[in-house]
Amino acid sequence: MKICFVYMNTERNIGRGAGYVAASIPKEHSVVFIDTFKTAPVTVLKKVLQHEPDMLMVSSMTLTWNIAVRVMQSVKRHSPKLPVLVGGIHPTIMKEKILEEYRCVDYVCVGEGESFVREFLTNYGTSKKLEVDNLIYRKGGKIHSNPVRPPEDLATLPKFPWSSFSTVVSAGMYRLLYVTASRGCPFNCTFCCNGVYLDLYKSGYIRQRPVEHVLDELAELKDNYEFGEFYFGDDMMFTDVDYVKELATGIKEKIDRPYGCMGRCEYINEDLADHLKSTGCVYVSLGIECGDEGFRREYLNRHMTNDQIFNSFKLLKDRGIRTAAFNMIGYPVDYDDDLCQATAKINKEINPDLRQVTWFYPFPGTKLYDYCVDKNLLTEDVVRTFHAASIIKMHQGKGSPVRYLEKFL
Repeated sequence: MKICFVYMNTERNIGRGAGYVAASIPKEHSVVFIDTFKTAPVTVLKKVLQHEPDMLMVSSMTLTWNIAVRVMQSVKRHSPKLPVLVGGIHPTIMKEKILEEYRCVDYVCVGEGESFVREFLTNYGTSKKLEVDNLIYRKGGKIHSNPVRPPEDLATLPKFPWSSFSTVVSAGMYRLLYVTASRGCPFNCTFCCNGVYLDLYKSGYIRQRPVEHVLDELAELKDNYEFGEFYFGDDMMFTDVDYVKELATGIKEKIDRPYGCMGRCEYINEDLADHLKSTGCVYVSLGIECGDEGFRREYLNRHMTNDQIFNSFKLLKDRGIRTAAFNMIGYPVDYDDDLCQATAKINKEINPDLRQVTWFYPFPGTKLYDYCVDKNLLTEDVVRTFHAASIIKMHQGKGSPVRYLEKFL
């Protein structure tokens, strides 16, 4: 079969999930991988039709779903019998609703897709294709959902297809190459879709790749790409501190290249900070999200204290490790101005090297989305299309996000 795999991407992101799924397609099939950051969505239709595929696969997050639908509808208008399979976090969240609302979609993969896509394509053309775990499909005018298989064994992942992506990204003046060593996060923040996977897989969702596999990948990347440092963008790399230390030691001994990572303030102590510094860590990003400790605990389900935040940043900065702070503004409460002031205040006090500020968006599947629905805070556009440009009622009349962002400058 000839397969077109479209990864819906509006930024210079490395689609680790989409990349691994595409690499898992059995070798007897030919695959054309389309990253919509490199190939604009308006030209995807032309590229798909040019290759005359036997199947279209689309991986999409929530904020790209509206564009993904337009792409699939355009393809279906030209090739109405072309089977379309979708996967990614948004189809995983919406499940059967995807097939209920979008006739341009024929199959949905729920959850991780590496072993699913191998089994689905191996059995495609036979009656067994509809027996594959993780699959949602239509038959006889009804929608059917199969059981969800266990999470993937990361030791069996195929080689990642780096050449399919725009690999090097910038963080300020730094050129980073995004890599991963683990999957999953044990925390369930109310604004994050990670809770969907925790519900789906429970504790089995938290996994690490074998250290030697990660080191082999880093060695190959070091030889083939120009960049400043590796950046581990794992959801929660510090879940297993012993694993982090073993990997960091291996990076120092076998790769000898600077690296950075993302973590949580609760895990940063003197011992870990010393180990990170001694093994070449030059950059750590930590989530604050909101400077009001009570709101952070009650509404965001983030239980670190302000003292833990101050201490973690100080431990890293004292060792010369650059820091970044993740912040969020525009919360669905009428005292958001006060929260923004508290967040600006704590950022000034910890003085990170980089501040990232995002505007709250109610992602379906999260507890804050349910809160917004319960309080009737969402416009019809948000509920119907989940489009990034949709307006949240609670923000109306409060001015532009720029007014809030200026507090951090």
